Amino acid sequence: MKKIIILSLVILLSGSMGFAQKAKTVAAKDVPERYTRDFVSKSKGAKDPVWTLVDSSVYDATYVNEQGNKMAIRFSPKGTETRWFIEPKWYPHAITDTIAHNYPKYKITELYALMIKNKMTYQTRIARKSGLFSKKEKNAKLLNFETDGKLIDVIDLR
Repeated sequence: MKKIIILSLVILLSGSMGFAQKAKTVAAKDVPERYTRDFVSKSKGAKDPVWTLVDSSVYDATYVNEQGNKMAIRFSPKGTETRWFIEPKWYPHAITDTIAHNYPKYKITELYALMIKNKMTYQTRIARKSGLFSKKEKNAKLLNFETDGKLIDVIDLR
């Protein structure tokens, strides 16, 4: 059990760090066929997916599902991650309270439920604004939470 938890955290961390990197939008025809085929089978009713190349062999498909919710699926040789983006009005209080207490000058820039190998967690990206009129962020971090709101770890993004 301990090995499974450690392996899950390693996968979560490696995927998290890759997702935070700058991605490049690509056309669906430039995505490996196995990923586009898998996307179609996993995302029935997806509206206008946007494909991005995150790393040399890692692709994200971001789309709106049949219920009108924003989602993303990451495809890589290591496996598949599914993300359900959460609107601010639905943020779990345990997570917002933890961030407010431990990172009072930070704002949540996005929060999503994350499914990797049938394990659900929450991941949130927080950052501080660099200036009054600037949209530029500084000191961005990824925080990973259990579904009960318990903080798992913090990853500094540079």
